[in-house]
Parts: sequence; C-alpha cells; structure tokens
Amino acid sequence: MKKHLILSLIFSLAIFLAVPFIQAQEEQTQKEKKKSDEPAKITEEILVIGEAPKDLPISTVTRLDSTTFERNRPVDLSEAIKFAPGVYVSAGSKDEYTLKLRGIDSRRIVLLVDGIPVYEPYFSSFDLKTVAAGGIDSIQITKGPSSVLYGPNTLGGIVNVVTRRPSAGSELSLNASYGENNTRSLILDTNHQWNRLGFAGTLQYQDSDGFVYPDEKMGKTDRMNSDYQRTNLNLKLYYTPSDRTEILFNAGFYLSNYGIPPGLDTDRPRYWRFKNWDRYSFNAGGYTAIGDNSTLHFRAFYVQYDNTLEGYRDRSMTELNFESTFDNSVYGIYSLLDFHLAPTHTLKTSLSLKKDIARTQDDVDEPWIEYDQGTYSLGIEDHFSFSEKWQLIGGLSFDHLEKYEGENTSKVNPLIGVKFSPVDPLSLHLSFSRKSKFPSMRSMYSSTSGNPDLVSEAGNNWEFGFTYSKDFYFTGSVFFTRFKDMIDSVRLPDRTRRFFNIGEAYINGMEMQLQKSSRWMNATVNYTYLDHKNVTDDRPLDALANHNLNFDCVLYPVKNFRISFLGMIASSSSWYDFGSGELLDIPSFASLDVVASYRWGTIEPYIKATNVFDQFYYTEPGYPWRGRYFEFGIRMDVLR
Repeated sequence: MKKHLILSLIFSLAIFLAVPFIQAQEEQTQKEKKKSDEPAKITEEILVIGEAPKDLPISTVTRLDSTTFERNRPVDLSEAIKFAPGVYVSAGSKDEYTLKLRGIDSRRIVLLVDGIPVYEPYFSSFDLKTVAAGGIDSIQITKGPSSVLYGPNTLGGIVNVVTRRPSAGSELSLNASYGENNTRSLILDTNHQWNRLGFAGTLQYQDSDGFVYPDEKMGKTDRMNSDYQRTNLNLKLYYTPSDRTEILFNAGFYLSNYGIPPGLDTDRPRYWRFKNWDRYSFNAGGYTAIGDNSTLHFRAFYVQYDNTLEGYRDRSMTELNFESTFDNSVYGIYSLLDFHLAPTHTLKTSLSLKKDIARTQDDVDEPWIEYDQGTYSLGIEDHFSFSEKWQLIGGLSFDHLEKYEGENTSKVNPLIGVKFSPVDPLSLHLSFSRKSKFPSMRSMYSSTSGNPDLVSEAGNNWEFGFTYSKDFYFTGSVFFTRFKDMIDSVRLPDRTRRFFNIGEAYINGMEMQLQKSSRWMNATVNYTYLDHKNVTDDRPLDALANHNLNFDCVLYPVKNFRISFLGMIASSSSWYDFGSGELLDIPSFASLDVVASYRWGTIEPYIKATNVFDQFYYTEPGYPWRGRYFEFGIRMDVLR
C-alpha cells in the first residue's frame, strides 16, 4: 500500500511542479485576453460541458442540482438518483445498492466522484450507498453514446457526482435526523474562501438498527441483520494562483460496517456481515490555460479498499465459519487537453493510465493471493459547428487492457453524432457509438471460475433524441443497443463453473421526460419503455421491467413551506434462477415518498415518509425493500 501511495504522490508532485512553468506562459496571454472570453472550467469534471443538458449534443443527459437534494433529503447516492429518467436502483444478495441505466447494470457503468472513478477493482462494480449524499452539489447522468474521452467500460453510461465547491465568504450548515429503528444521521457541511485559497468539507455519520418490511402473514417484520454504521469524510483544498489556473487537493474516507440480510424463501440462507467496508481516496490535480486557446485538465489519484467479510454458521451468528479479506487498490493519472481551434471548432484529447491491484484472502489461515492489471486509454474527439443550427461530433478511443494472465486485449471504439436545431427552443440529435467493457479480475483470475482468455464485451448503441425548452421542458429519445461477447458463468460437465464470452443480448426502448415549473409548483414526470432479450439463452434479461414511470412534484402552498411527492411505478419482470433453471416472477410495484419542510430563518425542520402505502415489493427475489418509514430532521445554517 505504501509503495502505491508513494507513486501516486510522485504523480501529483510532478504535476504540481509543472504548473508554475505553464502559468508563466499563461500570465502573458492573460494580459491580451479578457476574462469574460474564458470558457467555464470545473476541476472536478473530466469532460467540461455547459450547465444545461442540451449543451452536450449527442447523448441523453440528466442533471440533478443541489436544490433537488435539499428538498428530497436523500441519505446516499441510491436515494439521490432513483427517481431520474432511465434509472433503476436495486438491492440484492450482498446488500449492495446497484444501478441500471436503460437496463444496463453497474458493472458496465462508470461512476465518478469529483472526476475520480469509484469501483471495487476485483468485482469491477460499485455500491451506491457508499457515496453519501451530504455535500453533493450536482449529479450528471449520461446515457446513450457518450464521449470517448472517459475511456473504456462506459458501455452503459456515466454517473458523474460533483461535490460542493467553496463560495465567497464562509458557510457552515448542520443537518440532523432521526427515524424508526433508531436510524440516525448527522451531516456537517462547510466551505470557506480566503483570497486565492478555498476549502470545502463534509462529514456525514449514519447508523441504524435496521429496517422492517411488511409480511402478509406476520405483519411488520424486522429484517434480520440489516443494521449498519457509516462515516463519510470529504475534504477539498483549492489554490488559484491566477484567474486561469486552479489546483485541487482532495482526500476522502468512507468507513462502514453492516449486516447482510439473508435471502427469504431459500434453502441455504447466508449469514454474512462486513466487519469493515472501508475506502480511502487521495487525489491532486487541476486545470490551467495554455496560451489563448487551450486548456489542460490533469489529475493523479489513489484509492484503497479494505474490506473484511465474516461468514457465520447459522442465524444465531455466534460461531464464525470464515473471515474473507480484500486489500485492493486503484491508482492512476488522467489528462484532458482542449484545443479551441476556432469559434466553431474544438479538438479534445484525453490520456488515462490506471492500475488495479487485488489482494484477497479466503480465510484467516489461507494464503494471500494477489492480482494486478493495467488499463490505458487514448481518446480524441472533434466538435465542429457548421452553423448555429448544425453541430457534428466525431471521436475515436484506443483502449488497452494489460492482463495479469492471458493475452492482452485492445479495442478501438468510434463515436459519431450530429445535432440539428431548426429553431431556438428545439434540438434534435442522431448518434452512434461502439463501447467496450473489459472483463473483471474476478471473471479472469478467480481460482474456482476464472478464465484469463476472456476478451472485452462489446456494445453498439444508436440513439435519436430531441429536446424542447420554452414554456416547458420536454425531452425524449429512442435507442437501440446490441451486445455481443457478454461474459457469463457456464456450468461445466464436472459441475464446476467457468466464465466465457458467449452472451448476446439487445435492449431497445424509448425514454421521455416532461418538466414544468411555476411560482407554486415544480413537476417532473419520466417514462421509460424497454424491449430486451438475452438472445443466447432465449429469455428476458434479469429484473428489467418493460415499463417504468416515476415523478417528482414539489408544491409551495405558502411562503417558506414546501412539500415533495416522489413516486415510482414499475411493471412486472423476471429473474432466472440458476439453481432450479426456472424463471421467477418479480411482481409489479408502486411506491410513494413524501417530504415536507418549513423554512424559518436559518432553521428548516422537515418530516420524511417513504413507501407511504407500506407496500411489500422487491427488485430481486428474496430481498424486500423497507416498509413504511418515518423520519424527522432539521437543517441549521450556522454561517451563510
């Protein structure tokens, strides 16, 4: 771990030492260029776009801002995004809150927090609950053909979380809440600006005795082993040596321990809990203008995962069966260079180098096993405007995986799209991309089922979309996605399993969003239709409803009072059970959350109710969601 941390610090130091030389050049050009001519830049974002989703021409982009989080009071990322269009959040066997974008699961989605990739390197997936909602400033969800500048593994899309930046002066706020089953949360959020130095920090603590769910026979039932304790700390320090350069140092810590509820109605329930599930993140970088027409973004990062899973023999959870430990890490660098060749022409290039390391121990007496692999990506993207009405984007990325075992694999992935704006409030786009998903270390190197000869999964994605924004906001898209070489576990004649590239599938569909605002109301309705199939096995894809509808309606009946209604409706779906070889039904469900708050000076108390109608529902068989739940809280702005 120390070796990797030293390498990360060397990368950061090299970048930091290079800045004064770059800055010397830009100080001269600064005298010749007005500040108002500068494009907007945000250190935390890899790909910088405008504030409005329509400013990215060829993808479907949903942007959630801090006002949404302030009124809906989410605890973590799973609650913050689950009502967004095309989003489906699920909870399953390891108590992980997973994500699907247009039916594509989190293993094929990139999650970024302040520009840094967040994923567990051995399984190549992420858990939404490990990203606390406290301190989030915005979330950008990109679906469809996305930029090549993000590198590989964006087959399903990109979720980019940006935490709060410093503002003029000083701010300090405190959020506290208490809910059923002794569920508590405390958030301390602060930011300060002193001349060219800025600081932002968020501390969030949560704990709970677990939750209850409605059982048809037994009524309210405690969900066994559903307790948790989480602490999240995020610190950011900014230095702005000039108006065109910014340096950022960032450290983040997520410390947790939690139980994993056993599956219901199963012959062999598992009695597991994470003794610790911890993540430590450090990064440094920034941006600087080079000359009149170019901007360089750069970042070096190091992320460490320390996780210990305990397995018990029975439901009493007194006799330990095993203790499995993961000591995994990711470190790397990336850079993005923008060349503004003309007012209508911009060329962007990106370079990213990343190393994944996994150290696993199946039990305390077992030997440690270590794997590592490198991922390298080079992207180039050309943005050209023929006129005010026509824009064209084309790009290529070269993505390479250097394996621990087996033959290395490389892919070249294209992107092309066109945007047409016949009148000011209306825009249309048509786009195509091919994306790759490299195999996870588990699928290649697992001692029981790994196959080091796996190649990357591939997906072709077509999208036609539109956006209208005048008296109301209305956007929609039709998409067609084809997958091949999908990685799946196959049962062999000796009854063992092994991963192979055998899968073919498709997901077609459409997505619409309608939003209307007035003095007393803000309402958003989203609808997603999916037509999907696992072509190889001739069955539907798992846990994908054909119809999803959700809404977010905020009313302001009197001054300083607001009440939010957040609803979700999903049609039935199916789940393939490998043990029995049968398709299991997942019934349709509907859920409603309500949040009401009143602003009284610098204090804002609120009450929150989730699953108001106390519905029994699940998104994966055997793992029900929480029943009706009440929470009371208060926000206090100590400094503003």
